Amino acid sequence: MEKPFYDVLGVKYPPSPKNQSSLIPPKGEERTFNFISEDQAPKYVDENILASEFQKGVEEGMKFLPRIHKLTVDLQASRLSSELEHVTDRTVKELRLEEEEDFGSINRSKGKKNSRSVDLDVLGGVKYKIPMIYYEEAIRDDIFDNVLLNHGENHEIQEVSGLREIMLSEANSFNKEIQNEQIDLNTLLINCSDAVSINNRQLADELLKQIRNLSSRTGSGTQRLASILADGLEARLVGSGSELYRRLVTKRINTADVLKAYHLFITASPFYRVSFCFANTNILKLIGNASKVHIVDLGSNFGFQWPPLIQSLASRQGGPPKLRITGVDFPQRGFHPSKRVEEIGKRLEDYARSFNVPFQYQGIASQWESICIEDINIIDDEVLIINSICQFRRVRDETSTTNSPRNRVLQLIRQMKPQLFIQGIFNATFSSFFNMRFKQVLSCYSMSFDVFDSLIPRENEQRQLIENDLLAPVIINLIACEGSDWLERPETYKKWQLRNARAGFEQLQLDPVVVNECQKKLRYGYDKRFFVEEDGKWLLQGWKGRIRYALSTWKPTA
Repeated sequence: MEKPFYDVLGVKYPPSPKNQSSLIPPKGEERTFNFISEDQAPKYVDENILASEFQKGVEEGMKFLPRIHKLTVDLQASRLSSELEHVTDRTVKELRLEEEEDFGSINRSKGKKNSRSVDLDVLGGVKYKIPMIYYEEAIRDDIFDNVLLNHGENHEIQEVSGLREIMLSEANSFNKEIQNEQIDLNTLLINCSDAVSINNRQLADELLKQIRNLSSRTGSGTQRLASILADGLEARLVGSGSELYRRLVTKRINTADVLKAYHLFITASPFYRVSFCFANTNILKLIGNASKVHIVDLGSNFGFQWPPLIQSLASRQGGPPKLRITGVDFPQRGFHPSKRVEEIGKRLEDYARSFNVPFQYQGIASQWESICIEDINIIDDEVLIINSICQFRRVRDETSTTNSPRNRVLQLIRQMKPQLFIQGIFNATFSSFFNMRFKQVLSCYSMSFDVFDSLIPRENEQRQLIENDLLAPVIINLIACEGSDWLERPETYKKWQLRNARAGFEQLQLDPVVVNECQKKLRYGYDKRFFVEEDGKWLLQGWKGRIRYALSTWKPTA
């Protein structure tokens, strides 16, 4: 069994400001929705089968219930509740968090198993109360503090150097192997995509067999990417792309596992460290001595960006401002579409309390284009900042609908009149024509898997989670889905520059202090093939000369 990533690095975690118990549930125990009450323990095998069939029936029935367009969640510690409610279109659940002194305590102990009920109005007004058992995650522990808080340059350098030392011992063993297999697999993949595009099933099936014989989810980066692409090609061939994508994105992933994967990613690659540094440094410079700050975070990234900002605000001369964050995320599928934004709010409220920063959080689980300015609750005497790091690509553009949701969101931002709009984008473009798109996806994600293969051991569990649970759904969506089901639609930074300008935004000059802070991150021991460079008013990040992310700041034109 593989050691946790921090053991592999040989790095001892620093103590947390508080002592919390472990976040990770016992081995073998996972949070699952189970439609069997605790007092109805199965007596016969037939009852188990019956319960299983009933659960499947409810899951199928939920597909026909109205989709939730918007959920707003405010937190008030005295009324915090994880009760699950079935909420129909435009229903709002509000738990308002008022002043800092009213904050109650939030359970940060080890996760507990709870039994609650969900009311389902399934048949013409007849309600069924379904008992549910689920695993309640802890909000914060030492691992969260170690990964998310700022422990100084030496701590980050030690982590990055530790991973590089591990990889130096493995690097020479498979470099030649990768070069040879990449040529063969790429040729097979492109030929197979051509066969799929003309619906030549016999040829496509034969090529898929060859690809599967050469690929593996535990092999080299090229083999792993080929295995994912083969799944996507097969799903497209048989017409099950959307079904496969939904199955992948509804897979339950523990936030603690995502955190460990994020820790691995920022240790191997500077991309997110630089992006968050760019955003947070710009925010700190803008607010100065302001007493009230409101950040609207479009695309939450699990809220990982904000603990170090809260930490920095706590040490501000004269005391911290009153901080308000509105976190906007896409609704999750299933019974609890606002679950992620609720967890983020509780976690950030906990950090704010521990650093004595007055704090208020509102979470909105919604398609971004469905939000109106009243949902944001703008207050005139606050410094308003809009932040969006690499999540805009999931907002549809004009290629999927005549009235571009992407442009509508930009118009909403302009209507808010923020003092600063911070935008980080994933620099890529994918054609509407499948043959061209497949080659673009192959080229784009070959870079990602090249980074992993160059910098992360193959057997690392967190690497497998990144590849199979976080990247694979994106790749499947790109090559196996069409129309409104094709959700991943990034644009190059030059296209974003034109789009933002047309929407009425003025791009701001890069701040030399901010650029220096970002470039300093590269000196923490990251591989020299990474780069952070300026291009006009954009700060670009990439690998081996290829641009992967671009960062910029904007304000509405007068």
